[in-house]
Amino acid sequence: MLNGSFVAGIDVGTTKICTIIGCPQSDGRLEIFGVGLTPSAGLKRGVIVDREDAIGAIRASVEAAQEQANVQIRQAFVGITGAHISSVNVTGRTNVSPGPAISEHDVQRAIQSARDGVPLPQDREIIHEVVREFTVDGEAGVSRPIGMSARRLDVELHAVTGTASIVENMERCAIDAGVGVVRRVLEPIATAQAVVTDAERDLGVILIDIGGGTSDIAVFLDGSIAHTSAIPIGGNHITRDISRLLRLSFDEAEKLKCRYGHALPDRIQENENVQVQLANGHQSEHVPLRLVAEIIEPRLEETFSLVRSNIKRAGLYEHASAGIVLSGGGAKLPETTVLASRVLDNLPVRVGSPRGITGMVDTVSSPVYATGVGLALLAAREGAGARPGRDGQQTLLGRVMQWWERILPRA
Repeated sequence: MLNGSFVAGIDVGTTKICTIIGCPQSDGRLEIFGVGLTPSAGLKRGVIVDREDAIGAIRASVEAAQEQANVQIRQAFVGITGAHISSVNVTGRTNVSPGPAISEHDVQRAIQSARDGVPLPQDREIIHEVVREFTVDGEAGVSRPIGMSARRLDVELHAVTGTASIVENMERCAIDAGVGVVRRVLEPIATAQAVVTDAERDLGVILIDIGGGTSDIAVFLDGSIAHTSAIPIGGNHITRDISRLLRLSFDEAEKLKCRYGHALPDRIQENENVQVQLANGHQSEHVPLRLVAEIIEPRLEETFSLVRSNIKRAGLYEHASAGIVLSGGGAKLPETTVLASRVLDNLPVRVGSPRGITGMVDTVSSPVYATGVGLALLAAREGAGARPGRDGQQTLLGRVMQWWERILPRA
């Protein structure tokens, strides 16, 4: 472990902060060494509302993962989400420079041409971008054009934009918690890295990550990302419904939902009850579990209906041949897949669990960990690791190499 190159991902959610530390393996998998899952604070619907609380929560999650992995991380891939997120597919074009073949410089000019076509009001910025495909002299579907002979190079780019101040506040909180941000990654793209298969991406698949404050959406088609979005409804809305209708504290309602919640009332016996403590702190009463499910069901139906409308507006709903993959804490409620399929026109639905990992597999098997694992997998794929020394600190050689890479231009 001490000789490996470690990577980290931090999922900063509305209800929990999840830090994953792992070491890339020669077979392409990621061995998980540290997991830090702590309650979130200072966030609402993916947006920082109390800076000091958010910094403390991020720091607690990172420290828990570091202690378990026996390594100290200085940088990580950090997830970004929220209802302020939107996406667009744009194209760019450049004439290939005189020479024998397409160069890296030509590729970057084409990508910049696409970036220039992204509509950006003053308060927004591009926070994530993914190349969908290149077209070389009219021939589409090219993934690696460098070295090919051509006169014209086109690129289709999936660009994700967000409110600049919201994104900057999130990044600064991570930095003040002691972790440098190597890259900001849109959370549904990271989640998909962990739970969606290559075959599903090719066929067309919809990922729905039901978090605490928002539900993230990603649609993949022909092997690449085609649409991303977020709707401002998540698991906390279900908890709040239970809290208000049954006169419970939010914490008591959350416990009730997690322990006894169900997506389909007709699967619950009418005589099944559970005792709960009322918000006044002095009384308790028995609550029918079918009633709890009757509160949960319409909120989940609303969530999936909004997802359906969102994807239909993007013109991609009919292309999801592989169906739906659910992730996030909201996917843990029993029979959520059945309800989702019912709302989404009987498309096949499954719950995604992290793939491509070794080590603490059982610990991170829940869909709650999918985004954190996906962020770490992306960091491993892009070689964003740090080599620790015997005391868990990055070695002097590692720090010098990182400094050297920053000041020298890339080949």
